[in-house]
Amino acid sequence: MKKFNVFLYCFLIIVLACSKDPKPDPCETDPQPGCPNYVDPCEIDPQPGCPNYVDPCEINPQPGCPNYVDPDIPVLNNTITIGSVSYTVDSTYTKKIEDGFWYVFAQIKNTSKPLIIHSLRYETGNSGYSIETWVGKDSVTGKETPQAMVARYEQAGREVRAVINGGFYGVAEGGTPMSLEVMNGVMTFPPSSDEPQPIIGFDNKNRPYMDYVELNASVTDKDNRKFNITSVNTTRWADFFVLYNSFMGSRTKTNEWGTEVLCTPTMAQWEKLSSHIDVRCRIDAVESQSGKGSMVIDKGKIVLSGHGTGNAYLSTLKQGDNIDVTVDFFLKSEPKINSTVIRNVVSGYNIILQGNSIIEPNPEQIPDMPLVLDSHPRSSVGFSADSSYVFFTVVEGRRPGLAAGVSTKELAQVMKYLGAANAINLDGGGSSCLMIDKETKNYCTDGAQRAVINGLAIIKK
Repeated sequence: MKKFNVFLYCFLIIVLACSKDPKPDPCETDPQPGCPNYVDPCEIDPQPGCPNYVDPCEINPQPGCPNYVDPDIPVLNNTITIGSVSYTVDSTYTKKIEDGFWYVFAQIKNTSKPLIIHSLRYETGNSGYSIETWVGKDSVTGKETPQAMVARYEQAGREVRAVINGGFYGVAEGGTPMSLEVMNGVMTFPPSSDEPQPIIGFDNKNRPYMDYVELNASVTDKDNRKFNITSVNTTRWADFFVLYNSFMGSRTKTNEWGTEVLCTPTMAQWEKLSSHIDVRCRIDAVESQSGKGSMVIDKGKIVLSGHGTGNAYLSTLKQGDNIDVTVDFFLKSEPKINSTVIRNVVSGYNIILQGNSIIEPNPEQIPDMPLVLDSHPRSSVGFSADSSYVFFTVVEGRRPGLAAGVSTKELAQVMKYLGAANAINLDGGGSSCLMIDKETKNYCTDGAQRAVINGLAIIKK
């Protein structure tokens, strides 16, 4: 019996021993390096730290990568050629204001040519805005600071995004433009005939145009007699035949030697017409100015004022007659491009950059060569080769040690540096001013903004 119990005990021990699980193989539960079935995760999905890991930021930088460069942000070179010298650009700054708008800043600290550059880069395809001429106090004889213009426009419910000062002006009658000025299709001042000046203009889709222009203005009466209009909103000199509209003010400011005719467009107010070519007008009054002068200009109407031969022609017209009036301009290089296309215009002193080529000042076209050869603060408006970008630019000057200013040729080099292929020289010196979102970007050499006769503004539609 004892032998049987011992046998049973040994049997149970053997059974229990055989029933225990064998020790698991760690290579099967958690393969590690050295196991025959180990698979390196770096070969399946390389991560940072893996010897075969390739940073995707190095292959195709995306937002968030430390080396990502936003293609919408202009990148400036670290050198710029001014004159014949290449200068290091010590500081650049580009800020995307919103889609289609960038503020660009660059500074050269070289003591031989210190420069400070401010520019607004605007994408013309941004259809939410329009580029428009602003006229000082809405008068050809009015002057206004850009800041005052912005306040006036915003009081009228218009949001101004950016503004730059415009063309040169004279001192007669408190300051009038030196050449063509057009505001939303209305010619407020005619092209200069004695000293032709180029224009920078924009159509209703913000496409830019730059060229010299010619005036096409006339009156045709019921007997099909045509008489050429000499000028618009200017002094009526001897033998002049002038058209006046509301931008002249409440009166024509003429003397008593001539005849004036008040006319009403039959389709719409003069300022609201989409075209000023062959506009049918009804004559409201014919007034010989003997002892009178300075006819009242009612809003929406026009006054024709003649002296000499113009006086003789107007004297034949009668109240109630219909006449056809044309006030138009066209580009010299493309006569088919006229006032029905280009709706906003300011004039510059000279074209400085065209087709990526710098235009040397021509003494035959520029009577005051020191004005373009000397270094001054400068303003320019330009556009890219494909017209997709417009540049409002001011280069500071008259700040010893900080900003030396530039000549117009050097201004052209600045505009090329910024990305423009075409550019015009606008009024500079103390007039130079660039505002973006109500902030004046440049130092104004008068110590404050100067009142000027016109400018260009980018305005929310």
